[in-house]
Amino acid sequence: MTNDKILAFDEIITHPSYVQERIGDYIQVNSGRHFYVLDPRPEDITINDIAHSLANICRFTGHGDRFYCVGEHSILCARVARKLGYSTLLQLYCLLHDGSESVVNDLARPVKQNIPQYKEVEDRIMEVIWEVAGLPKPTEEDYKIVKLIDNTLLVNEMEQLMKRSDIPTNIEHEKMFVDLSVGYNAGESKIPFLTMFVTLMEEYIYANNS
Repeated sequence: MTNDKILAFDEIITHPSYVQERIGDYIQVNSGRHFYVLDPRPEDITINDIAHSLANICRFTGHGDRFYCVGEHSILCARVARKLGYSTLLQLYCLLHDGSESVVNDLARPVKQNIPQYKEVEDRIMEVIWEVAGLPKPTEEDYKIVKLIDNTLLVNEMEQLMKRSDIPTNIEHEKMFVDLSVGYNAGESKIPFLTMFVTLMEEYIYANNS
């Protein structure tokens, strides 16, 4: 897939012009836009920004046996959803489910659990990301399925990358092996992420228009 096609698709689902009028704290994303975490708007970020960031953010705060980024985790979640026979829309939800981490980072669970406002901030950002992607907001049932697949990857990651022997037995997941022995280096998951996004969006749009 050419960069031109990816950028053209990005333009379809984001605002064609960008005017920065607000003041206050913001994060500058890869495209140069200013993303206000407490006042998120769809014109402040693109799918390309999300893919770029997630390709460079390590899961498990970098303590795995190899570089393992949020982007790779997201791609694998979408692949597992496809293998399990879930819809194209569910695959897109899996691909983008950690999109908020492109601006608030991948906080370790023990940290998240002690920041009461984090979930509220994350939810507001995700609402914007669904809009940027051109997708309807997931239902509660959709979220349950995404969580199940997310946990399936989590168990595999803890076993293979963290070599943990104390994996909690109460994590609801599919008993499926996902080979994590080889993956992407820093930044390398960006194009595969974008390619998967465009392919799935084309499938989703075609299915809804046919």
